[in-house]
Amino acid sequence: MDCRVRSQPFVCVTTDFVESDLEWERREYEAANIIYRTNQLKTAKSAQLVAATRDADVLVVDQAQIGREVVAELSSCRLILRHGDGYDNLDIEAATEAGIVCANEPGFWSREVAEQALALALSLTLKLPIQQTVAREGSTRGWNYEKVTPYWTLGSRTAGIIGFGRTGTFACKLFSPLALRVLVHDPSASKTAIKEAGGVFVGREELLEASDIVSIHIPANPDTIGLFNSALIGKMKRGAILINVSRGSIVDTEALYEALLRGQLSGAGLDVTNPEPLPQGHPLFSVPNVIITPHMGWYSEDALWKLRRQIVADVCAVRDGKLPLSVINPEVLKSDHRRLNPG
Repeated sequence: MDCRVRSQPFVCVTTDFVESDLEWERREYEAANIIYRTNQLKTAKSAQLVAATRDADVLVVDQAQIGREVVAELSSCRLILRHGDGYDNLDIEAATEAGIVCANEPGFWSREVAEQALALALSLTLKLPIQQTVAREGSTRGWNYEKVTPYWTLGSRTAGIIGFGRTGTFACKLFSPLALRVLVHDPSASKTAIKEAGGVFVGREELLEASDIVSIHIPANPDTIGLFNSALIGKMKRGAILINVSRGSIVDTEALYEALLRGQLSGAGLDVTNPEPLPQGHPLFSVPNVIITPHMGWYSEDALWKLRRQIVADVCAVRDGKLPLSVINPEVLKSDHRRLNPG
């Protein structure tokens, strides 16, 4: 890793992390003469975050909420770097106003997220959670197949992909050899690219009405938060399965629960929830054909190590006056009060 060592202090602070430890990062930064501090402040209030980060030149953030109050106190910060794809926990507007570059690390686990979506879809189509219950109860009373039948193979089902970014593209490619057909809705996507991935471009209403499985692959933003409310879920094909591996806030949790209870949906696979995590004893845990996983769709050791290396490379780049790999707010570079002036 090419990090030119220089004498003046440069501080990188991690607010929170999912790795077992950050000792590899610590050694890399030490070799590059970068002061490095780590915290576990995922749910911390603004005051606690400010106290831990106010002298940071670079802030590396996983799930901590970096709002306007925190940004206002980051007097030295040149870069706020999101550990992963989504950045709905960062106040991009406030950072841009302050002249701070924001960046993320997209695409490192796009295939992993798509595989999670496929795994959830297969499990729910075959009613594996209910099959497990039947097998468990059968140890004393015999197997009650009426609880689990009927169900169909994925080969007879239509899958719908909402969003054709990196994960949506992988999802389309994974679903298309197995499903009867794959419908895709993304107004900004190339119809040719969708066709090449094995999908068919359709409007959102058509996708919802025709799909037995709907898999969500869109970011959380003001246009998508709460998108899957009772009205939109009500437009889905009766008995369909909903998969969410994007952001929990896109789906109205109460509307989803009610749709499952009345049979509008026959199952749901959620790697993300709202709130996250769901509180103990939440009603969704008691619905038979629902699988809830702990936001692990992103994970594989291969993807995580690629991400870790890129984060260190981005921190070093900014220390040397260069841009990180993926800038979220490029408009800040045109600002008179920008703090990073890449050569």
